[in-house]
Amino acid sequence: MIFKRLLILFVSVTACLSAQERIEPRSSFIVNFDYARFKNDDSSNYVELYFACFPSLVTLNRVGEGYSGYVEIQLVVKDTEDEEVVLTNRSLVPVTVRDTSSASYSSTLVGQLGYVIPSGSHRLEIIAIDSLSPSRRDTLSLDLDIVPEKGRLSVSDLELCSNIRQSTNTADPFYKNSHEVVPNPTLLFGSVNHPVIFHYLELYNLNADETYTVKTILADTSGVPIQESSRKRKYGIANAIDVGTTNAVNLLSGKYRFQAVLLSSSSEPLLRTEKVFYAYNPQLSQPTMSNALMQETSLSGLSAEELAREFDQARYLATQNEIKTFSQISSPEGRRGFLGKFWSEVETGKMGHAPIRREEYLRRIKHANEQYRAFSREGWRTDRGRVQALYGAPDEIDRRPSSEGGKPHEIWSYYQVENGVVFVFVDRTGFGDYLLVHSTKRGELRDDDWQRLLQ
Repeated sequence: MIFKRLLILFVSVTACLSAQERIEPRSSFIVNFDYARFKNDDSSNYVELYFACFPSLVTLNRVGEGYSGYVEIQLVVKDTEDEEVVLTNRSLVPVTVRDTSSASYSSTLVGQLGYVIPSGSHRLEIIAIDSLSPSRRDTLSLDLDIVPEKGRLSVSDLELCSNIRQSTNTADPFYKNSHEVVPNPTLLFGSVNHPVIFHYLELYNLNADETYTVKTILADTSGVPIQESSRKRKYGIANAIDVGTTNAVNLLSGKYRFQAVLLSSSSEPLLRTEKVFYAYNPQLSQPTMSNALMQETSLSGLSAEELAREFDQARYLATQNEIKTFSQISSPEGRRGFLGKFWSEVETGKMGHAPIRREEYLRRIKHANEQYRAFSREGWRTDRGRVQALYGAPDEIDRRPSSEGGKPHEIWSYYQVENGVVFVFVDRTGFGDYLLVHSTKRGELRDDDWQRLLQ
């Protein structure tokens, strides 16, 4: 293997806290993930998993003059054909701080893990857990194909970074191929945080005598180029890296695609790879348009079927008349316009629900699908998935397994909804399908004698 690889890095932060015994965050626990595949040998890839977490979202206990906690990262890799487990890993990442008033307390802590994964189609399931409060967790599930190119011209995934610089410090956990390569798992760039996008790319089985052109393109979500640059490179070796920078401060806030294209000496496209990233530049004024039109624009590129699935998942926020009306619309343009108006109303508050952005709602749906699938039903269709979609992650979950007497059940507490409400779910069949049996939330099922259902 010609490229030096990394196994794990975690950058901890130190600062000073007020003298209390425990720091318990009130906001949801969030960990950002990204990954990149690199050639390992003819039958496997080396996959780097990048993560970013935030000390202010981690439960901390007082230790000496500071505070400490841990983020546990569990990973399972399965073969999608036979569900055979290919790899499991558990890592504990320490978080140590001293002062909540320090800027470092709310900074981003970045690290990475590395795994050799054999060729094939795989499913990665990742769970990040706030170790001192295990009910607080974040998850990621993704499909990952490992297709080694034996002797053929090929390229790694793009790694978008907060910084890359030449280095001779081989002891640096971010060191690889004569560079310090610091990932940016949030994939957020712009004037407020990271004004420059650094990219890292590995190229395999090049013609050492040929002069190539490397083109980098920033495109919108539809793939339309916004800005691009080209440069000629004669690498002189069969396996090489490509490192470059792109300014991100002139992009309107939003979602983009970073594309890298390798062209031959005759300008024939040979390889292409891309990664989605986000720009945040509040100093740039956005074009004036109605919120409904902005929502409609954000739906561009979705097919009629994809739009229908999105509205189906949003039915908890829709009236019966809206559900009936949407079912009668078949064209993508009509569905896009309907959904644009629908989401603009949701963002200002609808049907007694608090305002919520489309992106946040769909993130909740994704999380519900990953956590609460029951039998053949997707997670968002279950009772726990519905509550997750409407009210977000609970502030506290009290899990009661059957071993403690009675049927398994969970009590979800929301401290900020109607001055505090609870939802009680019971696994009445014993097969993991938790049904809502009681809630103190107005408009939800209420049964003050719900404990009889545990027998």
